[in-house]
Amino acid sequence: MLNSTTLEVAIGMAFVYLILSLFCTAINEAVAGILGSRAKNLEKGIKSLFTDGFKAPGVTLAQSIYDHGLVQSLYRSTATEQPWYSKVGSNLPSYIPAHIFSSALSDVLFGGSADTAAAAALSSMLAKVQELPDSKGKQAILTLVGQAGGDIGRTRQAFETWYDDGMERVAGWYKRKTQIVLFLIGLSIAISLNVDSIMIGRNLWANPALRSYAVAAAEKYAAANSDKDAKPSADAQHTLEVLQSLALPIGWSQVKGAPSCWDVCFMITGWFLTAIAMTLGAPFWFDTLNRFMVIRSTIKPGENK
Repeated sequence: MLNSTTLEVAIGMAFVYLILSLFCTAINEAVAGILGSRAKNLEKGIKSLFTDGFKAPGVTLAQSIYDHGLVQSLYRSTATEQPWYSKVGSNLPSYIPAHIFSSALSDVLFGGSADTAAAAALSSMLAKVQELPDSKGKQAILTLVGQAGGDIGRTRQAFETWYDDGMERVAGWYKRKTQIVLFLIGLSIAISLNVDSIMIGRNLWANPALRSYAVAAAEKYAAANSDKDAKPSADAQHTLEVLQSLALPIGWSQVKGAPSCWDVCFMITGWFLTAIAMTLGAPFWFDTLNRFMVIRSTIKPGENK
């Protein structure tokens, strides 16, 4: 069973990782907003649905979707004629609702020709799709239209489901990419600020006063964020202030004299442990911190050894 010291060290480490994760998230969100990472990821996902299939020579299906009025209304620019640079980076929408995508695709493919009897509509819809240049996207659309049997409502629902399934895959891409970015940001922070997980753990274990202060700060933070659905805000300046207030062995001023080879090896390992912890994200460490708090509340006073 965990004793009080072990649990308090775990709380202190989880709190440090939470604060650092919030700082990393704030940096990542700022960079992603500037570069339009979510918008580009969405565009990549829509292109993958159509596998770069074309609506007409020189016009891809993905481009036709982005040019449709329903989707174009989500752009920052509302000009009728937009230059090419208005459709790259952050100017693209970072999110397109499934029903908007479905309605836009139906209109791009069929216009109003599908609003007839089911049998006639199916024939007309299949004929419209057959006019598309050959691609895997065309094959997928033919399958979905055929399964819907000429019912435009079912066809749009099939397009929505197809889109939602594709967006789950896109979300996975973005999550993996974000974890890599968080690792790189975390490693940069760990090296620049000398955030060595091993050294922090050792100091928390050996210094009861430091450990108590870290636990008290963690309790205060958890209580202040208890009504935020486990989604603490990522304010870079505030998180740095909280980290500095802990008086932990962070920073190059803590390094005294020339470190030995073993010290350097432990330091590098500590940096990588810090960076790896950052890839788990702030929500993970916030949940972990709260679980540790619950466990600590159940330990009897006689077990505080």
